[in-house]
Amino acid sequence: MIIVIGGGPAGRMSALRLAAAGKEVTILEKRALGGQCVHDGCMLVCGLNDAARALRNARFLKERGIVSGEISIRYPELIDKLEDVQSKLAHILERETKDAGVKIEYGVTAEVRDGKVFVNDELREAESVVIAAGGEMNVPDIEGANLCGTYTARTIKTMRELPKRMVIVGGGISAAEFAYIYSAFGVEVTLLARSKLLSVLPESFMKAVHRDLADVEIFEDVELEKIIGADKVKGVVFNGNTIACDAVLFATGIKPVSPYVTGIDKNSDGSIKVDENMETSIKGVYAAGDILGAPYFTPVSRLQGFAAADAILGSPRKVDLSQVPFCVVLGLDYMVCPAIESGVTYSSYNIAGPDSFWHVADGSVGSMHLTVDKDSGKILGFASSGPSTSIVGTYLGYLVRKGVTVHEFSPMLEVHPMSDGLYSLIRFADE
Repeated sequence: MIIVIGGGPAGRMSALRLAAAGKEVTILEKRALGGQCVHDGCMLVCGLNDAARALRNARFLKERGIVSGEISIRYPELIDKLEDVQSKLAHILERETKDAGVKIEYGVTAEVRDGKVFVNDELREAESVVIAAGGEMNVPDIEGANLCGTYTARTIKTMRELPKRMVIVGGGISAAEFAYIYSAFGVEVTLLARSKLLSVLPESFMKAVHRDLADVEIFEDVELEKIIGADKVKGVVFNGNTIACDAVLFATGIKPVSPYVTGIDKNSDGSIKVDENMETSIKGVYAAGDILGAPYFTPVSRLQGFAAADAILGSPRKVDLSQVPFCVVLGLDYMVCPAIESGVTYSSYNIAGPDSFWHVADGSVGSMHLTVDKDSGKILGFASSGPSTSIVGTYLGYLVRKGVTVHEFSPMLEVHPMSDGLYSLIRFADE
């Protein structure tokens, strides 16, 4: 028996790989399959952002005199139906996992003590263990952080009515995405970033980012001091300034938490140490996903889950995290595959296509950037902003990791119409 602790992207992928190889596998899961991605992260943002974009696009077309009438969000109904879809996704994952031959135990407490697994405080025999229990929301230790009206991505669905004014704490991807969403819903949003907003993005994107967040009041390089209120949120204090609000959303990232794991080497932040085969300091015990620390990306967790399973099966492989493509979803998608070598960069406005045609009028179609080795033509990295440009990034990112050159890529035949023109930049660079 192989025990997998956690049914998120890392744990589930590991279990499916092992079961496909004929192993007997059990997933121990506290709530539902899918992990943070389905319940508190990617799918939550997708559901909310689809509604936010629909509102923004309808208003844009109304301003252009193309459509008429009023449109507004029905927030309680949105949350109810969002939870319905998330439940359906969890059910689909459960069916897929069970059909693959994996056993699932829900609502159990699992601990790993010196390499041995205890389930509800009883020893459970296992030939190998994969620890993939994820992380927790990182909430700063400040006065008022537990007041009624404070939320994280994990608890935001308990906010059943839209507040009049919300303060979002954070300057990363999650903070920016929630700021876009709730400002589209008509909430007065103030964003407090401890450093620079979206420092992970190229500077060339920031003008478009601020256009997407035009309705958001943004403060950078500030420190939240406390949240004020007697029994519920009344305001926040930052850098000596006080502003009123009736909700605070902490979008301050994830942290690995592993008190249920003892006797295994960890880093100072509580993340578990593993070698290149995802094995911990105890033989036969592996770990994958957010419990290993940053980067907290679902595709990374999946790759690590596969790698842990492959190591157990005797076919270890390394997980290369030197170039991890990622996307920020606002009014546009901001997709980046960072270059890890220097080269020449070509830049251009993006092209018109689905979801961007009408935005040619105001120039908000996005932009694209391609970094190439001057001598060999090897594609080193790229960045693109557009309505659905992240889809292109998935496949082009793979080719970058494989060392493909613009000369090899330029004969491609693109699907038309689409709203991403990176293929045109590649052909230009080829010449």
